[in-house]
Amino acid sequence: MAAKIDDLEEGRLASASVKWTTHLLSLFVIAGLTAGVYATMTGHQIAYGLSREVPWGILTSSFAFFAITSTGLCLLGAISHAYGVTPLRPLGSRAVYLAIVTTVTAFMLLAFSVESPLLFIYYNAASPNLTSNIWWLSTLYGIMSGCLFLRFAFLVSGSQGLALTFGIIAAVTAVGANNNLGGLFTLASDPPIWFGIQLLILFLASAVLAGTATVIIFTVVAYKLRQQEIVGETHKALETAATLMALMAGIVLVVTIARFYSIFFSDTPDPGITAARALINGPLAVNFWCFEILTGLIVPLVLLLLTKTKSIWAMTLAACMAMVGAYVQRFDLVFSGQIVPKFSGWNDLPQYLHYFPSGAELIVVIGAFSLVGFGFLLGERFVGKLFRLY
Repeated sequence: MAAKIDDLEEGRLASASVKWTTHLLSLFVIAGLTAGVYATMTGHQIAYGLSREVPWGILTSSFAFFAITSTGLCLLGAISHAYGVTPLRPLGSRAVYLAIVTTVTAFMLLAFSVESPLLFIYYNAASPNLTSNIWWLSTLYGIMSGCLFLRFAFLVSGSQGLALTFGIIAAVTAVGANNNLGGLFTLASDPPIWFGIQLLILFLASAVLAGTATVIIFTVVAYKLRQQEIVGETHKALETAATLMALMAGIVLVVTIARFYSIFFSDTPDPGITAARALINGPLAVNFWCFEILTGLIVPLVLLLLTKTKSIWAMTLAACMAMVGAYVQRFDLVFSGQIVPKFSGWNDLPQYLHYFPSGAELIVVIGAFSLVGFGFLLGERFVGKLFRLY
C-alpha cells in the first residue's frame, strides 16, 4: 500500500506556492479547532451567539451543508463506477476522496455543535436509541465514512471489485443518512415551516446538486494547479456533471415553490406562515431571493442552459454560485424554523427573534472550509495520479 501511494504522488504540486497555501490553510484549521475547543470548555451560550430560543446556529447549518455535500459526492462516486465505463468515470475517484474530506469536516462541525462531544460519542455507542433521528443520522454517516475510507484504500491498491462493493454500501447508507437529516427537520413537532414531505426530496436533490458542483469546482482547480487543459473524457465527464447539476437545480427550484405553496395554501399554523414570510419579505428576504433563489438556482440554471453545459468557465461559475446558494439555503432553513417566538403575541414578544454568529462560531466555520481546502491540496499532491486512473 505504501509503495502504491508513493507511485501516486504528484511531484509537480510540491511547488512553493502550493506548500505555502497548504500551510496557511492548516493554520486556519488549527484556529477553528481551538475556537471549537474553547466553546466546548466555556459553554456554547457564552462563546456562541445562541440562546434558549435559538439553540441551532451557523454551526448546525454548516454541518448540514457539508453532510449533504458529502452525500452527493458519495452518490456521484458510486454512479461513476457502478456501471463500468460511464461518462462520469473520470470524476469518480476524486468524488470519493472529496466525500471523505467533507464528511470529516461535517463531523468536526457536529462535534462543536453539541455541548459534550465525548458523551455524544459514548452514548451513541453505549445506549443506541432506534427511534431517534439523530442516532440514525450519526450512525449512518459513521458507516458511510468507514465505507468511503475502505473504498478509497481499495482504489489505491487497485482492488476494483471490493472498491465497488464498499462504494455501493456507502451510497445506500448515505441516502439513509441524508433522509434522516431531512427527517430531523420534517418530524420535528415544532416549528410548522419544517413540516412536509417536500423536505426529503429537497435534501436529496440538494445533495446531488452540491456534489456535482463540488466535483466540478475542484476538478477545474486541480487542472489549473497542474497547468493542464481539460480535454477528452474529463471534459465529457464535466459536461455530464454540469447537465446533472442543471437538472437538480431545476428540481430544487420546483420543490421550493411547492413548499411555499403548501405553506400558504394549506392548513399551516400561523407560526409557519409567519416564518415563511420572514423569507419572502422579512429579515431573511435578501438571503432567500438574492442568494438562495437568484444566485444559487436561477442564474446557474440559465447559464448552463445558454452554454449547453459545454463551457468550462460557465459550468465553474455556475457551480460556485450554486454552492453559495446552497450554503445560504442551509442557514435559512435552520434559522427560519427558529425565528418565530414560541409564544408569539404574548408579553410583547418581538415578531422575529434575532441571531448573529459570534466570533468563535465564525472562526470554526472558517476552519471547516479551510479543512476542505487543506484536504484537497494534500490529496492532489500525494495521490493525485489516482484521480486520473479511475
